[in-house]
Amino acid sequence: PPGTQGSWIIGGKVVAPHSRPFIASIQMDGQHVCGGFLVWPKWVMTAAHCLIPRRNPSVRVVLGAHRLEEPEESQQVFSIADHPHPRLPTQLNRSATLNKYVKRIRLPSPHIDLKPGTVCYVVGWGDTSNYGDQPTELMETGTTIVKRSLCRTLWRGKVSPNMLCGASRNTTLQGVCAGDSGGPLIFKEKVYGIVSFSGERCGDRRYPDIYTKISNYIDWVHRTVQ
Repeated sequence: PPGTQGSWIIGGKVVAPHSRPFIASIQMDGQHVCGGFLVWPKWVMTAAHCLIPRRNPSVRVVLGAHRLEEPEESQQVFSIADHPHPRLPTQLNRSATLNKYVKRIRLPSPHIDLKPGTVCYVVGWGDTSNYGDQPTELMETGTTIVKRSLCRTLWRGKVSPNMLCGASRNTTLQGVCAGDSGGPLIFKEKVYGIVSFSGERCGDRRYPDIYTKISNYIDWVHRTVQ
């Protein structure tokens, strides 16, 4: 689809350090490229396009981070064991050590849909402006679920039942941007979506942010990790 593969948080705020202990940074050659989140000790989820090129030995997953540029003692670093089917859990080379800095986030029940108007939040280290400004700390912003039919109209049909749409409730620029792809869309402490893509201008209400709807894949996910 057109637009950026969503990678940053626009119109957000810095989260309290380590208050979102499920968040992962997917890195290539030491640079943050995407978000992700821990769903089981040995499994993270991210967006499919975050792991292309596949079998890239420089891909690493960092858990327990707040400031990516600093060697925080809380950080745990992993490589990827195998390469996933798109949108499915990605296996780490070993299990994460769960503690106050590294925790898993719960998945929703199968086929649950979020009603339009539901206020969720997204977290990430993606750009904080349309000019490529990058944050030094983990950011968070609110987003409101948009009716799928409206979203489909705005995106000229590129929206399927396997997607969720979210946008700012008002005219402030708010949403995901470059570097947030693969990160979690969260409601009531469960992850309902994976950041997929956004409009050419981050946070632009005319093009709601698009998320992969996790609840449609729950059965598949459980089969994968068993």
